[in-house]
Amino acid sequence: TKSGKKGRWLMNDTGMKQVKLKFHFDEAKAQTCIEIDTKNLDKRIHIWEKLESLRSLLEKRAESPLSWEIEYQLGNGKAVSRIYDQLENVNIYDQACWKNVNSFLFSRMSVLEDFYLEYKDFLKYGK
Repeated sequence: TKSGKKGRWLMNDTGMKQVKLKFHFDEAKAQTCIEIDTKNLDKRIHIWEKLESLRSLLEKRAESPLSWEIEYQLGNGKAVSRIYDQLENVNIYDQACWKNVNSFLFSRMSVLEDFYLEYKDFLKYGK
């Protein structure tokens, strides 16, 4: 991917059904996320700990600290684990901010996707 993204984003097609790369944009914020979503709490914690072991590498690549929430509440009340970067004070209904949000989402997801592809085997098979 690097900067010349062509084709589709990975999103749900990560090769791990518990791990998703997500965009979120609403009336207050825009986010790019790595999300761990499984009913098996032990599995969720295991994947979370692997990601945490890579935290400094990911944040160095992101060139800024990310938000790390092992217990992130979705709007429907479901708890997932989420690592995300967030742009505040934007609104999905305000067309004036779309260009800025699109640039943010593209650049930040490129970082997350490239990182995930590099460390996918460790997350999937590593001890």
